Order: sequence, then C-alpha cells, then structure tokens
Amino acid sequence: MLQQLLLQVVFILFPTLLYYTILKNNTYLKKYNSLMVGFLSSLAILLCMSFPVSFGTGNMMDLRTIPWILSFLYGSFPIGIFVTIMMFTFRLFIGGIGLYGVLAVYSLSVILLFIYFRNYETFTYTKKVKSTLILTAINSLLIILSIQLMFGFSSNNVYVFYLFFIIMHILMMWICIYVIETIREHGQLRVELQKSEKLNIVGQMAASVAHEIRNPMTVVNGFVQILQQDKDTPEKHREHYEIITQELRRAETILNDYLTLAKPQAEKLETINIHEQINRINHTLSSYALMKSVSVEYHLPPENNYLIKGCPEKFQQVLINIIKNAIEVSTKGEVVTVSISKNRNFYYIFIKDNGCGMSKDELQVLGTPFYSLKERGTGLGLTISYSIIHSMEGTIEVTSQKGKGTTFMIGLPVIKRSLV
Repeated sequence: MLQQLLLQVVFILFPTLLYYTILKNNTYLKKYNSLMVGFLSSLAILLCMSFPVSFGTGNMMDLRTIPWILSFLYGSFPIGIFVTIMMFTFRLFIGGIGLYGVLAVYSLSVILLFIYFRNYETFTYTKKVKSTLILTAINSLLIILSIQLMFGFSSNNVYVFYLFFIIMHILMMWICIYVIETIREHGQLRVELQKSEKLNIVGQMAASVAHEIRNPMTVVNGFVQILQQDKDTPEKHREHYEIITQELRRAETILNDYLTLAKPQAEKLETINIHEQINRINHTLSSYALMKSVSVEYHLPPENNYLIKGCPEKFQQVLINIIKNAIEVSTKGEVVTVSISKNRNFYYIFIKDNGCGMSKDELQVLGTPFYSLKERGTGLGLTISYSIIHSMEGTIEVTSQKGKGTTFMIGLPVIKRSLV
C-alpha cells in the first residue's frame, strides 16, 4: 500500500514541479500556460485513477481530487471544466459503480469553486491554504457520504479507511499549495531583484549627471526668458519660445523623477490618515477629471481612522500618479472608482478604471524604468510609485484585461496601536 501511495504522490508532484520550474517560464511555451496546466492536470488524474491505492479488502482510493482542484485554482475556470470532462470521460471508460454519486459531488464542488475561488489569485498565502484545505475536506466528506448512501458500509475497518482517505487528501493538498506558492514566491523575488538592480543603475546614472544637465538647462531657460521679454521679438517667435520653455519644464520634471530614484528613502515617517489624503487628492484631480470628461467616484468607509506610516507628500504622489493614469486611459463618460477595504493587518486601496487594459506581457514589465504605454511617457512615474510603496513596507498588485480595464491594489500595513 505504501508503494502505491508514493506512486500517487509522484503522479501529482512531478507534473507540478515540471510545470513551475521548467515549462511555465519557457519563452516559446508561455502563451500556452493555461493549456499546459490542463494537460498536466489531466495526465496526473488519469495516472492516479489507473493505479489506485488498495486499502484492506476491496477498498480503493486515489488522489485525483488534488490535481482536479489545482486545475481550477492555477489554470482557469474553463481549463478546470475541460479537466473535469476528461476525468469523467476516463471514469466512464474504466467502468464501475458509483459514477453518478461522484459526479454529483464534483458538480457541487465546481459550484463552490465558482462562488468562493474566482479571486483566488488575490488571496493571501494563509487564506489560500485555509480555503483550499477546507474545500478538499468538504469534497472528501461528500465522497464518503455518497459511498455510505450507496453501500451502507459500517465496519470499523471502513471508518479507518475513510479517516485515512481524508487525511491523505488534506496533507497532499497542503504539500502542493506549499510547493507551488514557494516556487512562485522565489520567481517573484528574482523579478524584484532584477527591478532593484535596474533602479540602482538608474539612480547612479541620475546622481552622476543631474548637475551637469541642470546647469546648461538653467542657462538656456534664462536666455529664453530674456528673449521673451525683449520688445523687438516677433510674436511668432514668442510662441516658439513658449514651447521651448514648456519642454524645458518637462525635462526638469523628468530629471526630478530620476533624482527621486537616486535619493535614499530616508524621510521622517509620519502618521498618515488615508481618508484625509484621498480627500485632498479629490480636490487636486477634480478639475483634471472634468477636463477629460471622466468621473472619479470615491467609496470610502464611514470610519475615519485608517492610519498608516509614511511620507504624506510621497504617498500623495503615488495616488495622484495612479489615479491620473486611470483618468487618462478612460474615455469620455467613463468612471474611475477609488475604494478602501481592510483586513487584520493591511489597508487596501483599489483604483479601478474601465479603459483599454493591458496584456499579461505588459503587466509583467509594468513599473520598470523606461517602460511606458504613453506616447511621451518615461515609465518613471510608476517606477517611483512602486519604490515609495515598498519603502512603506507595502505592496502594489495590478490586475488587468485587454479591453476591460485595470485595477491597482495598494496594500499598506496597519499601524499597531498600543493598549497602554
């Protein structure tokens, strides 16, 4: 029995490790990621069903539920449905009794997945583990209940088998979630390290050339102002000088962005009231939104005690940058929504637009220096925003779909209040 059980574990873990360590990051196969999840999950299920574990006299079990649930959570709902069809097609092929009872159990589990796990990617690691283990336990209990209703076994040996069946499913699911999330976390850390190296290079470059660039810019700006004030300057030339002045201001802004990356985040941290900052931003951006014919709606909770630690000016800079971007990508008449939620340890600020959205490839490079979807953008705005939020020990997560809009989720730690 132990040998058969270890074989089941290999059937599940080998495709999982193969996908997350080799196939997922392959440049040529990246666009087929969802299909690979479906194929490998189906393969694991077929192998588990073909070589079940014998327990006692006539009792058989397999761990097909594990790859089946993972296909929904780490593939997509359509991929999960495809895997379900494959599983029941094979079950019909190998024959045996109890097909309709198991079909009813898995159908109920699909409903639970659809209702409670649609936003699985936004779950914290703890929530992923708890919710998935609960679902696995429910599925196992329902399978046992269906067996009891059909066969009515009541021997002590059968109940030991049932207990073993539930424990093995829960343990194997925990192992799979741990392995997958650990590999994904390490991958994310590598990406963050690469971004940090790029930011370091940009910062060093900015610090070394800032003064050399600013000096000639100041001289040019001074001469342009003299020419503008000269009464003999033709009106047409005045318009040209105004354009030069605007472009010099734009260059100054870009240079300041570079310097912001070069400076260490050593500002004195203050207590920030999120409500107050958002209300100030509302006044700042209301005219800009009106000019773009876009509405900005703020859905704030009634309690006005959402406090965080940080630099107020830089926190405002982040919110203005992201909300302004959301306004710019929205068409006339559309609505940008800003909302706040809270869990035990974090406040979450959601900024949602219904603009053009982004592809998965665009999302992966979002926030890196020099990458921008704007025609005249430098890509430094979001880079600085990421840097500021990380310096506040927070996170920025972006979800987007082409043609359906984008949502920024900014997570910031709750200030721990003293009881004394």
